Amino acid sequence: MKRFEIVNSFLHDMSTGTWAACVLVIIILNMRRLAATLPEVASALLDAQWAVFWMLLIALVVLTITGGFYLRYTRKKGEDLSEEDRASRRRLLLQKHALLLAIYGAGTLWMWLLLRA
Repeated sequence: MKRFEIVNSFLHDMSTGTWAACVLVIIILNMRRLAATLPEVASALLDAQWAVFWMLLIALVVLTITGGFYLRYTRKKGEDLSEEDRASRRRLLLQKHALLLAIYGAGTLWMWLLLRA
C-alpha cells in the first residue's frame, strides 16, 4: 500500500507541474503566433497550442483521479485525531480545494479562450 501512495503522490505532483507548464507553453506559443507574419507559421503554432491544451486536460484528469485516491488514504491517517482537529482539517481542506478549483478552472478556461480567439 505504501508503494501505491508514493506512486500516486508522484503522479499527483507531476500532473500539477504538467498543468502549470502547459499554461506557460500555451501563453508563450500564443505570443509567437500573434507575432507571426506568415499564416502557415501562425497555423502551425495554433496546432501546437491545441496539442498542449489536450495535454493540459489530461494532466487535469490525472490530477483529479490521484487527488481522489490521496484523499481516501489520508482520511484513514486522520482517524486518530481529535474531533476538533478533524473539523479544522476538514474546513481547511474544503477551503484549499475551493481555491484550487477556482485556479485550475479559471486557468483552463483562460487557455481555451486564448485558443478560440
